Amino acid sequence: MTIKRRKFIQNLGLAVPMLASPFNPILAKEMVFEKGALLDSASSSFAADFKKLNDRVWIGSSFWAVPMEDWEIKNNRLEFSGVEKQSRLHILTHVLGENQGDFVLKSNLGLLQDKGKKGGVGFSVGIKDFTDPKSVKAACYFGKGISVGVNLDREIYIDKKKETLPKEFDFKNFTLQLKGQNKSDVTELILEATDATGKTITLKNTIKGNFDGLVALENKGSEKKESTFWWSDVQLSGTKVQHEPDNSFGPILWAMYTLSQGNLKLTAQLPPVGAKDSQKVELQFLRKGKWVKETKVQIDPVSFTSIFSVANWDASKDVKYRLRYSLDKEKHSYEGVIREEPTDRALTFGGLTCQHAMGFPYRPLVENLDKSNPDMLYFSGDQLYEGNGGYPIKRQPENKAILNYLGKWYMFGWAFGDVLKNRPSVCTPDDHDVYQGNLWGEGGEGISFEEWEKVRDAHGGLVQTPNFVNVVNKTQCGHMPEAYDQAPMKSDISTWYTQLVYGRVSFAIVSDRLFKSGPEMVRAGEGRIDHLTAPATQQELDNDTLSFMGQRQLLFLNNWVGDWQGANMKVLLSQTLFSNVGTHHGPTKEFLYGDLDSGGWPKSKRDKVVETIRKACAFHINGDQHLPFMVQYSINEPRDGGWTFCTPAISTGYPRWGQPDSVNVPFTDRPEHGLPNTGCYRDGFGNDNYIYAVGNPTDDFEEEFDRYQKAQKKASGYGIVTFDTTERTIKMEAIRFLANLDVDSKENTYPGWPLTIQQSDNDGRRPIGYLPKLEIESADQVLKIIKEDTKELIHAMRIKGNTYTPSVYELGKYTVLIGEGATEKTISGIEITIDPKKVISI
Repeated sequence: MTIKRRKFIQNLGLAVPMLASPFNPILAKEMVFEKGALLDSASSSFAADFKKLNDRVWIGSSFWAVPMEDWEIKNNRLEFSGVEKQSRLHILTHVLGENQGDFVLKSNLGLLQDKGKKGGVGFSVGIKDFTDPKSVKAACYFGKGISVGVNLDREIYIDKKKETLPKEFDFKNFTLQLKGQNKSDVTELILEATDATGKTITLKNTIKGNFDGLVALENKGSEKKESTFWWSDVQLSGTKVQHEPDNSFGPILWAMYTLSQGNLKLTAQLPPVGAKDSQKVELQFLRKGKWVKETKVQIDPVSFTSIFSVANWDASKDVKYRLRYSLDKEKHSYEGVIREEPTDRALTFGGLTCQHAMGFPYRPLVENLDKSNPDMLYFSGDQLYEGNGGYPIKRQPENKAILNYLGKWYMFGWAFGDVLKNRPSVCTPDDHDVYQGNLWGEGGEGISFEEWEKVRDAHGGLVQTPNFVNVVNKTQCGHMPEAYDQAPMKSDISTWYTQLVYGRVSFAIVSDRLFKSGPEMVRAGEGRIDHLTAPATQQELDNDTLSFMGQRQLLFLNNWVGDWQGANMKVLLSQTLFSNVGTHHGPTKEFLYGDLDSGGWPKSKRDKVVETIRKACAFHINGDQHLPFMVQYSINEPRDGGWTFCTPAISTGYPRWGQPDSVNVPFTDRPEHGLPNTGCYRDGFGNDNYIYAVGNPTDDFEEEFDRYQKAQKKASGYGIVTFDTTERTIKMEAIRFLANLDVDSKENTYPGWPLTIQQSDNDGRRPIGYLPKLEIESADQVLKIIKEDTKELIHAMRIKGNTYTPSVYELGKYTVLIGEGATEKTISGIEITIDPKKVISI
């Protein structure tokens, strides 16, 4: 029997990659096991003796298992305990090259659990991805190869060719050996199975076409929940085997850090190491040409993170750091750079969101992000989706659910680790990160698994256990500055909302989900009550009992708008935008009058947040919507709020469109560029939204076979925001998934981008009058304006230069505060003047 390799790959559907990626994160040194457990050398031969490894779920840096939690070292061997129809443990560091040659792959293995005489086991070879055939990461999750092995139907097989095993072949302990010989465009495969009693059978098959890619151990059945197997070792050698050490992943998987007002926080993310493995990670810095130990930190035994804090950091220069970890008496290193803080130039900010695995490992986007070279990154949510990895989530028991989450979370680090390690980043969880399609957290309220099954994504509360949610918070937010209020929420769930000051920009980082009321508070019924398929009145969707961001976070924001220490500009970071600008949803492109998963409701509470950040001319960056938008908010009249940039999804899964013109929604004030679906529209919650630009997907994306091309058509990409803290301008750019940044082309972005606005554009109110002009001896002072009868702060910012004319919006007397700390000066009783020449000197 002859298999045509090209036809085989095309039959994969969304196939998988292999080999050394042209964009290779150098994540860790290759792991070498003690006493020959892993003989992983530059010689192109590979051998692993699983009997000599400590018990653990993660096998080693030369392997990657899918699903991760279903493969573990246990009972002095490798065991597979999962239920998936097909599961693989890939060898990363040794691959079958494109050259002609031979290879031998051999393992000793046996039956672990017999589940009704069903199930198979063996190898998968030549694993590649159709879309990105040079990517080892893509190969692990989308790659297809040739399956060879034996099954409990008493068959030996190479792909579809099968023969019957010898009578009474003993599955308890046997050996599989696969030999391959590649000549010209043909590869001959010979599989030999031998049991402990000496019964042997050999099967041959021939493959046409080039045969290269990853090699994996494989547990394979015809259905889920079939029999499982164990392995004691694996060996791979031959002239066709190539050693690719940069393909390794671990044991320090990646690192994330923030730097704020002289305080450095860094998280080292490890895989699930075993109880007998080393439990500490060391942080070192390169000082005067030598590595100097800073500290050692314990590995958290649930999240497998080590979190470092360093005070009084000198941010005036780049400093190299190194993380060190000992495993099986070998030292492993992971290196990165703590960047010089950009205090005397513009701050370039990368905004990213929503990582559906359809586009994994997002290689064109990651390469472009590296070219954009942002000073800092923001991942605003949905760093994973429930289906990422090609296998379902596990909700319980808790320990398995956490490992299941970690396996999907590690895909994020594998894709972005190389850009994360060299610049500060903010990462905030959203609904899918805690295994919910939608999230209305209701202050940490829990909901039972039984209740969840009834209501699914249309009810408030968190379904996963508090410990699970806290692991999500620790892995994603542990490197951020300490939470503003560390008192836990209901159910003892941790908080992470906080402030970060970097590059003369002050960021408020909040959750617009965790404290929000659920749709059951305003709508009765079953099914998708969060989708408004008919108009609803504002009174139906708003009342005093509802919560938007919660009183705790609102108190934080009220304090934040007045705190300008070290900052010239202010930015709010949250998960989604505070309006409902998407009009059509899902594969059928269904029109919705409103989506309660948006940030457009409850309007009164939403308005309070927009009003609060407007006091500081704060810009808003978010994601979640799977559509790039530039929008100016409204509260009491059109365009009286600030601006927001909803960044494109990294890789869009669930499609949305912003096409109000197609359903005849009235609009005013279309921008000068005249693009369709732009202008001031009123959403289903009563918000007037000035849509300056939207990046819609095409309608033919489902016809696309190439995963990267599909991501492009589904409006995937990332955002770049440049904050010029001297000129006080904000430039917004949206970069497409397949942009070619080596050329200057409109095809790299979406219609309407880029756009540059002034800091002051984030307060769109029309003033009723002006206070006297302020002439200040010292430049760039902090200014606060307080209405005397209510004691309310109405405006706060660091002015540019030495003069400023304050706007006010009501009649009355005002107090002006100028300066900071001991130098702050107060002037009271100031009223609107009709004399444009009137001046107050300070």
